[in-house]
Amino acid sequence: MKNKKTLIITMAIALTLIATVAILRRPIQVNAQDQQPPPVPERIFFGIVGITSGQTMRINVTSLIPPPVNDLPPSPIRVAMAFRYANGNLARNRKTGEVIRKVVDLESGDSAFLEVDYEMLPPGPTRAQLRAVVVVQPPPTQDTNLLQDGVCVPSVEVINNSTGKTLFMNPAVVRGFNPQPDPPSEP
Repeated sequence: MKNKKTLIITMAIALTLIATVAILRRPIQVNAQDQQPPPVPERIFFGIVGITSGQTMRINVTSLIPPPVNDLPPSPIRVAMAFRYANGNLARNRKTGEVIRKVVDLESGDSAFLEVDYEMLPPGPTRAQLRAVVVVQPPPTQDTNLLQDGVCVPSVEVINNSTGKTLFMNPAVVRGFNPQPDPPSEP
């Protein structure tokens, strides 16, 4: 009788172990990958720019997505704009303490901007050294040439607050573009 109880308990433990192993060894469900990978955000780089009292720095961005074709509206591009100090820290508003940034969805041909007035920045040196940061999330598309041609045109300008005139404009660095002329050919 004792052997029969031991055999039943051993079989119950064995069945429990087998069921546990079967549950833990079930196949993991995976999803197939899309044929077209999702678009990768593109970071656009600017050099550092100094502003001082009475000046405003502005990031401008214009969408280059072509107009709709066959009555199908193009997806907007998402653009995030911000300012960073020379040490990499994000610029914050003096009064609210919030990061000075803006995220917009630009339709075909739309433009947007983000400004920072020197007086908005926390007290510091006479000249604030800032650089613009623009991150572009292009729309998903079947057109593989869209990213090669560019989806937007960004620029940075410094404006004189008293006159409203642009003091200078700084275009972004475009990958693969070399502004140097070709060397002269030898005779």
